[in-house]
Amino acid sequence: MSHELAAAIRAGRGDAVTEGGRRTSYAQLLDDAAALAASLRRHGAAPGTVVPVQGIGTTETVTQIVAVLLTGAAYAPVDSRTPDRTVAAFARLCGASVVLGARRDTAHGVRWLDPAEAVADAGREPWTRRTVPGTTAYVIATSGTSGAPKGVVVPESAVLAYLGWAMAEYGGGYGAPLFTSLGFDLTVTSLLGPLVSGRTVAVLDPVRWPLDVATDPRPFDEAGFVKLTPSQLDIACRLMTETGTRSRVPVLVVGGEAMRGPAVARWRERFPAAAIVNEYGPSEAAVGCCRYTVPDGFTGADVPIGTPPPGVGLELAPLPADYAGPREPGGEHGELVITGAQVAVGYLVPDAVGRGVLTPFAGRPGQRRYPSGDHVSRGTGGLFTYHGRIGREVKVNGFRVNLAAVESRLADCPGVLAAAVAAGPAGLTAHVAASPGITPRTLRRHLLEVFPVYAVPAEIAVGPEITVTERGKLATAMSSTHPEDRS
Repeated sequence: MSHELAAAIRAGRGDAVTEGGRRTSYAQLLDDAAALAASLRRHGAAPGTVVPVQGIGTTETVTQIVAVLLTGAAYAPVDSRTPDRTVAAFARLCGASVVLGARRDTAHGVRWLDPAEAVADAGREPWTRRTVPGTTAYVIATSGTSGAPKGVVVPESAVLAYLGWAMAEYGGGYGAPLFTSLGFDLTVTSLLGPLVSGRTVAVLDPVRWPLDVATDPRPFDEAGFVKLTPSQLDIACRLMTETGTRSRVPVLVVGGEAMRGPAVARWRERFPAAAIVNEYGPSEAAVGCCRYTVPDGFTGADVPIGTPPPGVGLELAPLPADYAGPREPGGEHGELVITGAQVAVGYLVPDAVGRGVLTPFAGRPGQRRYPSGDHVSRGTGGLFTYHGRIGREVKVNGFRVNLAAVESRLADCPGVLAAAVAAGPAGLTAHVAASPGITPRTLRRHLLEVFPVYAVPAEIAVGPEITVTERGKLATAMSSTHPEDRS
């Protein structure tokens, strides 16, 4: 039941959302959300139920999410570009027969309703059934390490714990711009963070925002913080370099991908006033459970993920005996296990007919535990550093290869901006964004300095940039670059 989140939003004054020249006050947002919430309640929305919301970040989408929270139900955010079949399967997993979003023909046993249609519907047909604990705030889709679709069940207490420390450390200015994917829990910071602290969500175009900011950086300059992925920040910096633009934003919160040291210097050129925060956290630990403010002059290759906030516990479990990932000297290595206030309840997993069954996380009485599947080390002062996914291991000719370790080595090569490595039927393939003059042969030599030949991708494609997914992450299955750039 989202009582505290709803109460915090109700306390807001002034502008809640801006979008272009449109301004929506907290009073208007709550009035519009209350009308939709009344219809949702008639159709069964209540604590313990889940209402999927599909779309991009707009004023209407924010209103829909607030409406769901007002009913006490959990919302399930879905990116607008997710295929209908996948959305329908996720809705069934959540126990819902209706998805709030752009209206379309009924497909795969699920109805899509826009908010106006939902408000006008005077019926009482149940749109959702109870599938999660009554204290759930949202359910977010993830493939996890197994690749099977499931939903992470995040309680309100975990969201409040995260937003409590995050807004204390990042909050300020008018609030934050919103341009990242709704289906990515990184977006919780920019969407709910300002709303629960009485600030403003500034909606930016999810496609054009880098070009818009490169032309007019005020949406960033006047914010308390901007949250985005390293790949998105690289795109923004490249365009800002072309236009000669700099931003005065005080805090850049960077998450969703591993942060590499060489990138930080490039970012500082365009964001000279910003504190750059490396925020780490899986969906299973309410967005972010560890953070590190990168000091000026940092020259390391791997940027630490830092230390946990109050209420979060981080432990090390032994790595698999045959794990072949990098183990630099000077720290204690292991799999990161997360405990404490921010750990999710568990997963909604599909039964034989696709209905969600709650599988709670194990743990000691009163304390849930989540083994992250991430290889980290703990160094001096309890500072944690991320070294890659334990689960991103593949076998090549019978040997284990850690894809994240290969990506990290490629990213360390001078002139390389980003790298992504994937495994397929023909072996390993690397896609690398690099400066002119970097060739596949250069990169192969760089890899062979530390890796055996079987761990070096058989094909390396080099180009000026790498495809970025709708969530802002580096794509690991990308189209080919020019033939002359391939190895």
